[in-house]
Amino acid sequence: MQIRFETSPNFGRRLNSSEEAEYKEILKKGKEKASGSQNGKSILIVPSTSLPNSLSESTGVGLLNQSGEFFDFAKKYWGINEVQILPSGQYHAHKWQYPFYSGTTMDLGNHLIDVKSLVSKEDFQKIVDANKTKDKVNFSNVVDLGSTQEEVLKNLHKNITPELKSEFEKYKLENNAHLEPKGLYRALREIYGEHNYNHWNELDRNLFNEDLVSEAQRAKRIREIYAQKSETIDFYKFKQFLAEKSLKQAKDELNKKGIKLNGDMACGFSFDEVWSHPKAFHNNSTIGWGMPALNLDSKEAENLIREKSNLYARRFDGIRVDAAWTYVAPPVKDELTGAVTKKDYGAKFLDIIDDEVKKVKGNKFNRNDVMHEFAASAEDFNAFEGSRLKPYIEDRVKIYTSDWLSDDWGSADNFKRRGWSQDKFIIGATNHDSAEIKYAETQAESLGKILNIKKEKLKNPIEFLKAKLAEPFGAKNNMVFFMQALGLEGKFKGNSNPSDNYTAKIPENYEEVYIENLQKGKALNPMDALEKQFKAQGLDKTEPELYKKIVKYRKILEQKGGKSSVLVKAGAGIVCAGLIMVGLYKYYSQNKQNCRS
Repeated sequence: MQIRFETSPNFGRRLNSSEEAEYKEILKKGKEKASGSQNGKSILIVPSTSLPNSLSESTGVGLLNQSGEFFDFAKKYWGINEVQILPSGQYHAHKWQYPFYSGTTMDLGNHLIDVKSLVSKEDFQKIVDANKTKDKVNFSNVVDLGSTQEEVLKNLHKNITPELKSEFEKYKLENNAHLEPKGLYRALREIYGEHNYNHWNELDRNLFNEDLVSEAQRAKRIREIYAQKSETIDFYKFKQFLAEKSLKQAKDELNKKGIKLNGDMACGFSFDEVWSHPKAFHNNSTIGWGMPALNLDSKEAENLIREKSNLYARRFDGIRVDAAWTYVAPPVKDELTGAVTKKDYGAKFLDIIDDEVKKVKGNKFNRNDVMHEFAASAEDFNAFEGSRLKPYIEDRVKIYTSDWLSDDWGSADNFKRRGWSQDKFIIGATNHDSAEIKYAETQAESLGKILNIKKEKLKNPIEFLKAKLAEPFGAKNNMVFFMQALGLEGKFKGNSNPSDNYTAKIPENYEEVYIENLQKGKALNPMDALEKQFKAQGLDKTEPELYKKIVKYRKILEQKGGKSSVLVKAGAGIVCAGLIMVGLYKYYSQNKQNCRS
């Protein structure tokens, strides 16, 4: 039998090793010329769960720790220097989906645990075998209480090695203040078979309310809970320890690559956090999205914000402050009466966040690494005083997308014309909340003016997409969502089938998929973006040599490749061995349709 294997069927033209250094330099210089600034942020937004992994080793979620090659790829092609993951708390199912904002604020979720490096091959294989969903994220196999990963981690907890136990005991001593209430909450949830503490008895419901429960009563009841559920409490702490350990290792590896890791600090709080900090919250009130409302006039709320900010500063290089305007003027809605009240706290709590980050970072503190989402409707929050931003907003890094692009909003071009400091805003075509990029006449008119492209041309969906991805390259700091970067089809959220929300996954053969989508014009081609910016700004005339190289590499990335092949003659029993010898087994396993006998 003979097998002919096509080594790069339709994969297009990759950068070769001799081109990579020049491409990197051109990308760097091109961005600087297009924005007029140096040392900008190039951020890739990607949920850690969506990261690629081998189909033969997929537990259901991607892992930061196992994705080094992907980040090398992203840095090479897109020039990224920062990665922003989405909120990292304990996700749970809600209406047939696993929303990232359903998680706890200060916990870390099971999905962050690098289980492969911690358990035996046999136990790891159990988790892989239980994952029946290979082409998208399978949260239930990893985060659910009865999941296979949960059972494997319980076994690791019971049979912990002396070295790991020593680390764990130290971790508990250093972090018990914020771990214990959460562990107790999980123990009581098991005792009552009910997660809503309003359905517990009066003592347990108010265990951390010092006005209703004395210190002696609380201490006695906590001893009783430990006696009944010590294993549950310690196992919760153990999973937090493993997640912290895995996250730190992942951050350290990214930093070695010259990439910062940014965390998304969700604005809300969870049931256990409200239960253990009752004075920090208004009763029966929310700020929207089902999020409990902080009582920002209380010292307890300030302390809770400090604790959350401190934890995020310890875990990440930078922080995305989710819905930052809710720390300025939160709309507090009484869920019983429907009444909404607002109070403007100005910069008070934004300063508190900065203060806590500075305590952790010390001399390495950079205010520009605290990035704020101020995007809100005028009804929710007005960032302006007249035509200018409020001073404390003007002086902070603001995150925007061009989802609402028009002549007077939502573009790098417009923000610069408004006089905004380039150090103080980040813009991208989309983020995790955005709809798919589709032609919109108002946006096409604005893009045409900014990039000097005829509006008629932008009616072509591919040309409109390219223009949308190119516009942020006019900013010093820009970002791209992983689906648009790779050209992946479909929606991240807002799907007609709710169970498809948040489950988009980067395929194992991501480089081949990316290059194929480049040929179709559906993926981010940084050189195409720079070419558009150079032509629009006249840089093709003032920087002709750099412009020629940009065009050269734009064509290389879009170039369709040929089909080279290798003929292997072998008996059926040694075919795979032969493929391994020529380094093709990986491609064979992914592209069996391209092999013919």
